Amino acid sequence: MELKTYIAKGIEAADGPAALARLIGVRHSSLNEAKHGKRGLPPVACGKLADLLGVDRWDVVAASEILTEKDEAKRRYLLPFVLATAQNVVTTTARNVSSSIL
Repeated sequence: MELKTYIAKGIEAADGPAALARLIGVRHSSLNEAKHGKRGLPPVACGKLADLLGVDRWDVVAASEILTEKDEAKRRYLLPFVLATAQNVVTTTARNVSSSIL
């Protein structure tokens, strides 16, 4: 899953961007830049965001790091974590839709 998706869910869970920024310990402007893909979040902020959302910390850190990593070998290393999380979301969503139809 992309960092902007984690941030959007965090904003919803925290009742607003200012509240989320306070909860994870970053400035509102830094959160906004991360939400728009202009920068990542510090690892501690990623961990706090993951804890708020009940997801694996490493998945949020990987989503953040892949935004700014220039080294292609490191990006290839991080990509499976981001893709696996996205696949889990798709699978869960499909199951929920199927359950609601039946």
